[in-house]
Amino acid sequence: MVFSAIRDLNGLQTNYSIVQMIRASGGRMNEYSIPEFEAFMEKIGYKVEDLDRLNIIHVTGTKGKGSTCAFVSSIMQQIDSPHRLKVGLFTSPHLIEARERIQINGKPISKELFTKYFYETYNRLQSPTPPLRKVSPTSPDMPMYFRFLNLMAIHTFLSEGVDVAVMEVGVGGQYDSTNAVRKPVVCGIASLGLDHQSSLGSTIESVAWHKAGIIKDGVPAFTVPQEDAAIEVIRSRAAERNAPVAITEPLPIGKYQLGIPGDHQRINAALAETLCREWVRIKTPNVDAAKVDSWVTKGIRLASWPGRSQTFVSPRYHNLTWHVDGAHTVESMTACAKWFAGERANSSFKCVLLFNAAHERSFKDLLQTLNKHAGKGEFVEAIFCPNLTSRADSQNSTVHKDEKLTQQHESARIWTELSGNTATKVFPNINAAVDYVESKYGSDSSAETHVLATGSLHLVGGVLDAAKGSI
Repeated sequence: MVFSAIRDLNGLQTNYSIVQMIRASGGRMNEYSIPEFEAFMEKIGYKVEDLDRLNIIHVTGTKGKGSTCAFVSSIMQQIDSPHRLKVGLFTSPHLIEARERIQINGKPISKELFTKYFYETYNRLQSPTPPLRKVSPTSPDMPMYFRFLNLMAIHTFLSEGVDVAVMEVGVGGQYDSTNAVRKPVVCGIASLGLDHQSSLGSTIESVAWHKAGIIKDGVPAFTVPQEDAAIEVIRSRAAERNAPVAITEPLPIGKYQLGIPGDHQRINAALAETLCREWVRIKTPNVDAAKVDSWVTKGIRLASWPGRSQTFVSPRYHNLTWHVDGAHTVESMTACAKWFAGERANSSFKCVLLFNAAHERSFKDLLQTLNKHAGKGEFVEAIFCPNLTSRADSQNSTVHKDEKLTQQHESARIWTELSGNTATKVFPNINAAVDYVESKYGSDSSAETHVLATGSLHLVGGVLDAAKGSI
């Protein structure tokens, strides 16, 4: 049954031509997104006010929002006073299976629950009664992929009786469907940068305006150190809503043991700590401070977020170690390169690069950043492939299918130009690339080889599936 649910879910993907229309509109097509989402909520039997029962922690940002949500979820799971909390998490994208996007107590919902809540949501939307309230003549009859999963997450969390829901924004904030919530308990804005420029604009001020759109009337908001121009916009939007906003500084080195590796995670863990402490202050104000400290310490230590600064040894070839990180902005690629450099410090093993960037992102900028911080000549070979796999959960109709692999060949050319390394290969999909790495480097048991796979979370998910078999 889960296979049929994934098939029907994939049918809700926006095709490439519609994605291009939305981008060309400069975001104008998004102005109806929240009212349309509210109409879909009504269609499946909920009111916007029902979201208040979820005691939401709402998080946006350009880089680090997913890791921040993972830290938040882990900390909240440690709370046991006045009772052990049931914690929901809605996040995106998934790495291997779509059900990773809807988690309860740190685990993706089961295949059985995914199928159950998928078809309860899907069938209510397909039913002729009650009729769907149309916001505009062009409003869709069914929500697109992300919005559907957001609806399904709401239905799941309300049905399962979660005590708190951690909601990660998909893109931006102002027009994101997660922003239908009107009374979150607390809001967080992780590090900002330029990304999704066709939707969010090409300046940091424009990006900050969209991200700060999640700030609600009187609801406390927290962010991390940002460019002055971004902070100014965030504070301005918070003032419009009479919402207090504060800046959280990165954790001091060594304050906590971080469950998600990487020095750059100190800033995400700090934001998560602040959000959780504020949630506890508002919802359970009489809890002993020492208890809160213990929840935070344990939650940060136990946090896990696959696909980000993750290392694993190949289950088939023990001389082959994979390092995967879904870095897809210049800022996150800088952090990824420094993390990988630290992983191989004082070691002499061979290094191989496996890279792809999503179609709308500047792969040249990412490769330049990787080459600058990882060091020239460190990789004996660089491999490029599109984000294509054979798994149904990973089918993506929102990207252009280029059988000539133009971007990958151009990436290989640029890498050679930057690094001076002419040893490059291009493959038509992730499975073929992983097969090549294993056959060439895994079978040579006399040499230890480490592979860095980066540039896209979709690439990382495909690598985890093909090379490890799980997240």
